[in-house]
Amino acid sequence: MDRTETATLLIELAEKMGLLAAAALVAVLFPPLRNRLLGVGQRRDKLAAVVLGLGLAAWGAMLGLHVGGEHVNVRAIGVLIAAILGGWKAGGLAGLGGGLFYAALVDAETAPWVLAASITDGVLAGLVAERKPEWFTGWRVFVTSLGIQSIHLVVVGVGLLAVGHAARYIPAWPAHLVKLLVNASGVTLFVVVARLVVSREEQAVALVEARAAADTAALEALRRRLEPHFLFNALNVVRATIRRDPARARDLVSDLADLYRYLLSHPEEAALEAEVDHAQAYLAIERARLGDDRLEVHIELPSDLAPLPVPTLLLQPLVENAVKHGVARRDGPGRVTVRARLEDDDGVLCIEVEDEATGVSMPPSETGAGIALSTLRQRLARRYGEGASLALTPTESGMRATVRLPVTTELLDRRAA
Repeated sequence: MDRTETATLLIELAEKMGLLAAAALVAVLFPPLRNRLLGVGQRRDKLAAVVLGLGLAAWGAMLGLHVGGEHVNVRAIGVLIAAILGGWKAGGLAGLGGGLFYAALVDAETAPWVLAASITDGVLAGLVAERKPEWFTGWRVFVTSLGIQSIHLVVVGVGLLAVGHAARYIPAWPAHLVKLLVNASGVTLFVVVARLVVSREEQAVALVEARAAADTAALEALRRRLEPHFLFNALNVVRATIRRDPARARDLVSDLADLYRYLLSHPEEAALEAEVDHAQAYLAIERARLGDDRLEVHIELPSDLAPLPVPTLLLQPLVENAVKHGVARRDGPGRVTVRARLEDDDGVLCIEVEDEATGVSMPPSETGAGIALSTLRQRLARRYGEGASLALTPTESGMRATVRLPVTTELLDRRAA
């Protein structure tokens, strides 16, 4: 072969390699098949690797070219891919199937040796993938593929020499060298893109897990913040109430139990109704602490909005802020209102917690509202992105906290049903 013929062969084989590599990459970009082939979120499916490798090997054999009496093809790409994805058994099976298919396309003298070489490709590549996986990473993929393909050529060449039929095979070494380079390039392209896909999947999973961990940490921070000081105050309120109103003291104990049961055991998402009940339990204890004449509680929750899911402990920092930094800071009567409405035009659930109070303002007894509300904003951002918001608006006699959450079409349909 002269340089022109070699260049032409290189171009033609590269085109065929591109078709084969594109088909393999389409397989790993299709989510259900990708997860089975690459082991994303599950164990790798070796049977799927064999089937993919067999298909690619058969197609690669059919795309072969006749050069100087030799049939030069790219079937090894499928065999090596099967071995990398499924190990030496999958590689061996793909090599066997691809070799049998190819053996039918060549003369009887060459067929046994190309079959043996094809099986050798699959087994060797699979063993390397299992025992030295780093050899199939980065630039090493190309070198490893070249090495395995070189052994392939040796197996065929030695076999033909042994039976005295190497006169045609050996002079065609430039064509076989081009085949080696193209096959190695195809395998490298597949491995690099497949690893990129896996890396992106892993990063996405890690991001979800990090966000979930951050949200869990935020919930734990809210729970810890409420537990010690509030519990001591609540127990003192119950003790004082027992003397003058035993029946109400029993109700307060029940509210306290419900409050901490919700805090300690509730998942990260709850029905809006459960959140409102939790807020009411908290406000009932605060009302007993401050006095019935100091705190009035008003709830406006339409029944069709009660089952809508919202983040757990969404209302807790809002009602806590309304009491401690609103009503409790004045010596006159006050009211906390919790209301919810659905803005149908925008598909947004709007939840408001508003405090109103009269009288002389007193110095704050506790701090930490800014941290709690900042934590809530972060939780909403992690969960909904820019679709959710928390705003504080001063009113004539207090403050209004407004949370806006997106509501999906599915939830709206469920509400309508």
